[in-house]
Amino acid sequence: MKQEKTKKSLYVKLLQITLIPIFMLTLVITSFSIKSFATALHSEVKQGLMDLSSAIMTLYDQLYPGDYYVVSQNNEIYMMKGEHQINGDFSIIDTIKEKTGVDITFFFQDTRVITTLYDPEGKRMIGTRVNAVVVNDVLKTGQPAFYPSVSIGEEKYFAYYSPLINSDGTCSGMLFVSKPVKTVSSNLKKVIIPIIILGIVAMIIAALFTISFSKNLMRAIAKMGEFLGKVAKGDLNEKLDYHLSKREDELGELGRYAVTMQKSLSELVERDALTGLINRRSGEKKLQQAHKEKEERNIDFCVAIGDIDFFKKVNDTYGHEWGDMVLIKIARIMKKRMVGRGIVARWGGEEFMFLFNNCLLEEALALLEETLNEIRDIEIEIDETTKIRVTMTFGICQGSTDGLNLILKEADEKLYSGKNNGRNRIVK
Repeated sequence: MKQEKTKKSLYVKLLQITLIPIFMLTLVITSFSIKSFATALHSEVKQGLMDLSSAIMTLYDQLYPGDYYVVSQNNEIYMMKGEHQINGDFSIIDTIKEKTGVDITFFFQDTRVITTLYDPEGKRMIGTRVNAVVVNDVLKTGQPAFYPSVSIGEEKYFAYYSPLINSDGTCSGMLFVSKPVKTVSSNLKKVIIPIIILGIVAMIIAALFTISFSKNLMRAIAKMGEFLGKVAKGDLNEKLDYHLSKREDELGELGRYAVTMQKSLSELVERDALTGLINRRSGEKKLQQAHKEKEERNIDFCVAIGDIDFFKKVNDTYGHEWGDMVLIKIARIMKKRMVGRGIVARWGGEEFMFLFNNCLLEEALALLEETLNEIRDIEIEIDETTKIRVTMTFGICQGSTDGLNLILKEADEKLYSGKNNGRNRIVK
């Protein structure tokens, strides 16, 4: 009796570890197939609406050449196409709806002018307005847009909006073509049963590939864990496995999120929050790298330290908010000037460090003079009568194989020499 009970228990367990996973996997695959078919069907609906919209606009262009515009007479608004008044004339759009089952509306700006849509009282929905989202997406951009679910009254529609662009490039309104969601849904239901049967058959075959798939999945997870582990230990330059980053499933998306997180951490760690420049910690790393390249490959570099003249006076006179604005404006100029030439880092307070890569002193000096001239031209307007203008003083020197501390000390000494001799200059 006990042996029979044991056998029954093993049989139940065997059913559990085989039938239940297969059943669950069948549900997943079937759901996926239904979703794919629904996506394809929705795509077909979208393409059909796009084609019909194009055909309608072509038809109206051929029948009534000219631009769309409105004429107002006796408190009435008439939408014109060339010399023809199109509002009040429903013959074309009603015929198209009868043949295709697609609802059609012409908008002047955001207001329905002619339409095949009716309200619950049986009146055409003329004079009603379109959703503000559509106004932003279509009218303001002049670009068509497709929406898989638009509520009009109590109905939901697949909707395609095309801007009505005149010969002068202006957008005077929109053409709306739509198909009820319930119509598309009824077609979808007709194929659910065959998809379920196909899913069951497919699951029998898919079971043979489960082990291989699981191994690949575990490898991907292991690579993800290795990447995240290195990032967690502070390696913000680690690269995510290429194949993992190109996956189109949830793991690939998670990997891309992880890379985004890594970049965000790098920004927090390496960037100055106010100016967007790299911070001192990151700047020191760049200096060390340039110094190493000078030692190993004799690649020239220059270093400059700059300081905003009388910055404390700006803060004391106008407030720290305007002082921050000065820092931001100057940082933008310096960053723009250094693109492709090297880097600029916020060294502390109103002090900045420039690293000119693969550059001799005279070339770096010329670039720094251009930067200083642009800074001199800055005008930050507080009000109609008050403007802030600032200057900077720089100390610049040629990089060498001497210690970095000595190089920075030399640039600092030249900076303070400039400060003590009138400011607003570059000391080399």
